[in-house]
Amino acid sequence: MQLLMRSAALVLALLLSAATAMAAPAPKSFAVLPFKVNGPAGYKYLERAIPEMLTSRLYWKDNFHPVSKEASAKVTPPETETQARAAQASLGADYAVWGSVTVVGEDCSLDVRVRDRDGKEWPKSANAKVAGLIPALKGVSDSINAEVFKRPGEGGPANAAPKAVNQMNPELVHNEAQPQQVYLNPQFRYAGSPEGDSRIRSQALNYSAVGMVVDDLDGDGKNEVLMLDDHAVYAYRWDNGRLVPMGEYRSPGMAECLNIRTLDWNRDGLKEIVVSAYNSDGEPESFILNWKGGQFTEVMRRVRFYLNVEKLPPDYIPTLIGQRGDNPRLFKPGVYEMLKSGDQLVTGKRVDLPEGTNVFNFTYLPGSKGEGDKCVILTENERLRVHTDRGARLSETDENYSGSSKGIPEEPSMPGLGKDRVQLKNIYFVPLRMYAVNLDRDDNWELLVNRPISTAAQFFERYRFFPQGEIHALYWDGVGLNLQWKTRRIKGSVADFTVGDFNNDGVTDIVLCVNTHPGALGLESRKTMLLAYPLDLSKADPNTAPDKTENEQQ
Repeated sequence: MQLLMRSAALVLALLLSAATAMAAPAPKSFAVLPFKVNGPAGYKYLERAIPEMLTSRLYWKDNFHPVSKEASAKVTPPETETQARAAQASLGADYAVWGSVTVVGEDCSLDVRVRDRDGKEWPKSANAKVAGLIPALKGVSDSINAEVFKRPGEGGPANAAPKAVNQMNPELVHNEAQPQQVYLNPQFRYAGSPEGDSRIRSQALNYSAVGMVVDDLDGDGKNEVLMLDDHAVYAYRWDNGRLVPMGEYRSPGMAECLNIRTLDWNRDGLKEIVVSAYNSDGEPESFILNWKGGQFTEVMRRVRFYLNVEKLPPDYIPTLIGQRGDNPRLFKPGVYEMLKSGDQLVTGKRVDLPEGTNVFNFTYLPGSKGEGDKCVILTENERLRVHTDRGARLSETDENYSGSSKGIPEEPSMPGLGKDRVQLKNIYFVPLRMYAVNLDRDDNWELLVNRPISTAAQFFERYRFFPQGEIHALYWDGVGLNLQWKTRRIKGSVADFTVGDFNNDGVTDIVLCVNTHPGALGLESRKTMLLAYPLDLSKADPNTAPDKTENEQQ
C-alpha cells in the first residue's frame, strides 16, 4: 500500500511538472542589429551604442531575451529588408530590430523597424535634438514593448507619486525632468531650499584664493584644509565653526601659483603637497611640500615642470604627472608620469592621451555597465569633449565649464621676432579640477565640474570674475554628458572644489573655495570663504561600492 502511495505521488509530481512546463513557454529571442549612421564621422560610435541601449530596454525576464551581443555586433548594418531577414535567420532570432539614425547639425532622426519570423514588420520613428536622443530611444523602446512584445505597463497608476530620490543635500537640485511638487504654477521654478540653508560657511579670508585641498596631510586621522593664493600656501583646521590658521609657506622667488594637489607619493603616511607654478620668465617653477609637526617642510623646489595629480586607468591610483614648458608655445608635447631620482624629478612613462591634451585639462571617467573608460578634456573654448580610452572622439558639450581666473601668459609674437611690449599677452586659463565620483554607489560614475555664470564673460574674453556659479554632476548616457544633479546658484566665483570631510565629523562633504564678488569696480576687495555641502549617503548601498574609490584626494 505504501509503495502504491509513493508511486501515485511520483506520477502527480510529474504531471504537475509537465503542466508547469506547458504553462510557461520558453522565452523568445530578439536581435538588435548594428544601426546605420548618417552624419559626421564623430557619431560613428552610435552604430554600436544604440543597439546596446535598445537591448537593455527590450529585455524582459522569462519572456524576451537578446541573442549573443558578440554575434549581433558582427553583422553589417542592414540597409534593406532582405539584408535584415538574412541577418535574423543567421542569428536564429524570433525578432530582429534594426534601423538608422541621421544627424544634421544639432538635430537627429531615428528610424527603427522590427520584424518577426513570419515577416510582419513594425516601423517606428522619432525626431529629436542630438542631446535628446536618449529620451527618443526610450519612447521607441516603450512603443515596441507595448505593441510588439505586448508587455504590460510598468509605471503603475497614472496618478502614482513619483519615486523618492535621496537628495543628499537640500541645496542639490535633482531630476528636474521628473514631476515635482509645485505651489503656484507648474511653470514656476523655485531656486531656494524650503528647509533653509543646509550649507556650512567659513569666515571670509582676506585674500583671493586660486586653489584648495582637504586632506589628512600628516597621517593623524584628521583632515587639514589648505588654501592657495598667488604666492602662498595657507594651512587651517576647522574649529567651532571657523578656519583656524596653523601655518603659511611663501612660494620660492615669488613664483605665481596655479593649482594645488596632494598624494602620498612614497607611501610613508605623509601626503606630498604638489603646487604647480611659473616664474617671471614664463617658465614652470613648481614645488613640493610636506606638512609635519605643525609646519611646512620643503621636499623639492624650483621643479622645471608643470605638475598635476590625476587618477589614471586601469588602477585609478593618484599619479604625479608633469609636462615641460615651451615658451612661447606654453607646453612641450607629451605628458609624463613623474619619478623621483635623488632630489630631482625625471620623466617616466608617457601618458597616452588624445590630441589637444595637456597636464591640466583632462581627467578619466570610469566606465559603467561594461562600457570602457572615458577621457574627458576641457577644450580651448572651455567645453567638455569626451573620448574613448583609445582616443576616439565621442561628443562635446554645448555649455562652457571650469571658469578659472588663474592663467599662464602666452607671448603673442612669433618665435625669433622678439617680444611685443605693447600688444596684450594671451592667457591660458588653467582649468579647475574635474572630479570623478560615485557617491550613490550605483553602476554609473558622475563627473563633478564647475559651471560659471556671467553675462559679461559672454562678451569679454578676459572677464573672469564670475559673479555666480553652480557645481554640476554629469553622467555619460551613451550619447553625451547629461546632467544628473547640480547645486543651487552659488554667489561668487568658484576657485576650486573637492570631496572630503573638512570638519572631521564623519560626514562626507562637497567643499568649495569661493571668491566673493563685490561688483565690477571692487575687485581689489575680493575675499575667500569655504562653502561646504554635507552629503546624506545613508541610502547608498555599501555592498555595491566600486573598486575605484572616489574619496581619495586627487
